[in-house]
Amino acid sequence: MKATICALGLVLLVLGDAAPAADVGTRLDARRQAPRHPTLFLSHRHTVDASTIRVHDGDTFYTGRETIRLRGIDTPELGGPGGRAAAIRLRALLHEGPVTIVPRAQDVYGRTVADVYVGGRDVAGLLRREGFGKPRGR
Repeated sequence: MKATICALGLVLLVLGDAAPAADVGTRLDARRQAPRHPTLFLSHRHTVDASTIRVHDGDTFYTGRETIRLRGIDTPELGGPGGRAAAIRLRALLHEGPVTIVPRAQDVYGRTVADVYVGGRDVAGLLRREGFGKPRGR
């Protein structure tokens, strides 16, 4: 009887530890799918037609299933001062012609961080020069 209880206790101890370990593995797999830190994104430059673009805010837009975050500028959020104006200006710039996207990384939200050009002009640079970027803190 003592041997049976010891064996049962050993089985429970082993199985009891297995469940949390499986849970940890599941969490680790989820972290691999959605990186917490920006990762290098090695993809080729591609050009999309302006008609396929939907603007989210002043520094983010969608083309097909891809979410693009402009590299080199951070504009105000839509609800903040200047946010709507930045989104309107980005929409106008992107609809001036074919849009070339040069992926550079993937951010923590899964967006493609990219250099974006319209007619050979750097969109983020234009928005910065026109005053749409948030002031940088020191």
